[in-house]
Amino acid sequence: MIPFREYHTLGISVSAQRLLLPHSEDEVPDAAAQSSYVIGEGSNILPLGDLPSILSTRNLRGYRVLRASENSVEVEVAAGENWDRWVRLCIAQGWHGLENLAAIPGTVGAAVVQNIGAYGAELAPFLVSVRGWNKALEAWQELPAEACELNYRYSIFQQPEWRDKFIITRVTLRLNRRFSPVLSYPDVMQRVNPTRQHDPWHLYETVRMIRAEKLPAYGSAGSFFKNPILSLEELKALQSRAPEVPFYAQSDGRFKVAAAWLIDKAGLKGYRIGGAQVYPRQPLVLVNADGATPEEFYALVQHIQKSVYERWGVQLEPEVRLLPPT
Repeated sequence: MIPFREYHTLGISVSAQRLLLPHSEDEVPDAAAQSSYVIGEGSNILPLGDLPSILSTRNLRGYRVLRASENSVEVEVAAGENWDRWVRLCIAQGWHGLENLAAIPGTVGAAVVQNIGAYGAELAPFLVSVRGWNKALEAWQELPAEACELNYRYSIFQQPEWRDKFIITRVTLRLNRRFSPVLSYPDVMQRVNPTRQHDPWHLYETVRMIRAEKLPAYGSAGSFFKNPILSLEELKALQSRAPEVPFYAQSDGRFKVAAAWLIDKAGLKGYRIGGAQVYPRQPLVLVNADGATPEEFYALVQHIQKSVYERWGVQLEPEVRLLPPT
């Protein structure tokens, strides 16, 4: 067994039977055949105990420009590149669109799996295709963006027939050559200096600052729960209990509700079970406050879901992936 604490951001003391770390695509098929779980940097997982063999793509690095025009550039980037480092590199190269996704932990490949989004932006509009190894077919595949079925914090790679069976090794993104700031999110709009709003570095640093104020420096997996998406009828039912609940209209006629608000107003901010805690500065985040065990974390997750459902009639779904021992 291999100590796994340093390979996931929650820092729980668990072990893995094996840890496979391919440095090139050529090594991926053999590593995939030996692995049960596939991760990136482990920034979006909760181990529920000692784990079987794990493949991490964190050592797959590099990028290349495929084509460029006056308005855009298509870049192929290895799945193991750190996401925030990639965003900084893009800004330095004059490739834009990802600034609002600054400081999101994890890798480029994991960003596709989760269809990451923050502060008014999302990965989906920039994705062209992914390349990876299909364990079931024992073949390399290239999937266009449409086949990935990206939606709110969702991709096809979360489905049982794809999860841990398709190992993303490269991602192709189409980025803008001209910077157009996205300032629709209230926190960003309030913090951006109007005289510097057309400076991509200023937007990037502003988002980083906002995230730093809400997230602990270590011991978390970022936002633990998805914001619930409700129908009009479901929203009205919630408003009958909580008239002041924040909500945001979606393009499909449904409504996104702030999970952090639901958790906070259920009285759970700072709530703790053993070493696992609801972060006092951001109730959407769960932290390893003091040597938390998998059992304590799982108990906290269940308590939050039960409390929010009993108080508001809304079922919270984890954004973080729960990894059982078998």
